[in-house]
Amino acid sequence: MTVVRPHRLGGMLLLLYSVVVGGCGGSTRPETSAASAITVVDMQVDSDRVLRYRVSTPSLEKSTTTPLRINVILPTTYDSDPRRRYPVLYALPGTSNTADVWLNNIDTVEMTASLPMIVVIPDGTFDADGGGFYTNWVDQTTSRGVANWETFHTEELVAWIDENFRTHSDRSGRAIVGISQGGFGSMSYAARSPGLFGAAASFSGAVDIYYNPVCHLGAVALISAIMTGLNGVPPFAPFGDPATHSDNWKAHDPGWLVGNLANTKVDIYTSTGLPGLPDLTDPAVVGTVAIEALLHASNRCFKQAADAAGIDFGWHSYIIGTHAWDYANRSLADYLPRLMVFFETGA
Repeated sequence: MTVVRPHRLGGMLLLLYSVVVGGCGGSTRPETSAASAITVVDMQVDSDRVLRYRVSTPSLEKSTTTPLRINVILPTTYDSDPRRRYPVLYALPGTSNTADVWLNNIDTVEMTASLPMIVVIPDGTFDADGGGFYTNWVDQTTSRGVANWETFHTEELVAWIDENFRTHSDRSGRAIVGISQGGFGSMSYAARSPGLFGAAASFSGAVDIYYNPVCHLGAVALISAIMTGLNGVPPFAPFGDPATHSDNWKAHDPGWLVGNLANTKVDIYTSTGLPGLPDLTDPAVVGTVAIEALLHASNRCFKQAADAAGIDFGWHSYIIGTHAWDYANRSLADYLPRLMVFFETGA
């Protein structure tokens, strides 16, 4: 399905179904392309820059009854400069979050207002459940049905965006970032598909699930708790039993695959969990402290793997910071200028 860039008319929202200006390199994709797997169920225009889509795909069975979100933030010059193409930043949400957190809880729209860049924010959960942990599940027989999150994100979504928006459709113009569980997703996807993303960043992510034995045990406990407690599925549904499916855990672990990131601009943001002034009025501060401290250990395990492999990466470790939105905004404010340097120079 091809979707036009919509327009606001007399205060009403119109969705016009026709061919978008530009396409991907002027080429025509076959009907069986990855992009054609995505069906637009609904769409709304929030502003001249923010478009919200609801979609379905056979790769995620529940999306046929519970449409998935894809939010797109356009640069301010997108309509006024119709021949220009733009780099794309994919932003992944965390556990129990929808794609809307990058619009509602993180100041993404405001911080990117002056940047010549498209931001694409897909769901990583079914309506804010525990999330799919950014993989094609080993167990496809749970109540979640077909759960192929990696296929949706790295094949279908990227192809759909390149087909329907004026993008730079190569890794030098494509980056990915994630927060919390999404931080695992951004680093895992970048390591598993090194030809897809030229830059990758994690904000407080679980970026080592196997390389370090201690972090592996922590990841097993965390993922099992999310699966059983939030998703109501068997504990090892995404990656398989750690004992009998260890190769699959390795194959998705950014720490184990860190060598694949040698030619990728990598930035890791993490905090110790020590609360600051923004946390004093947060009733959930005990939880945000504990989670950030646990994930800080995961980040240090990834650092151990990257250092051992001689991989150059940006290490942004803060003493003050919990698993709260204020610190996600801090990370994004620091990261965006670095990302724009990459898009402009490749460095």
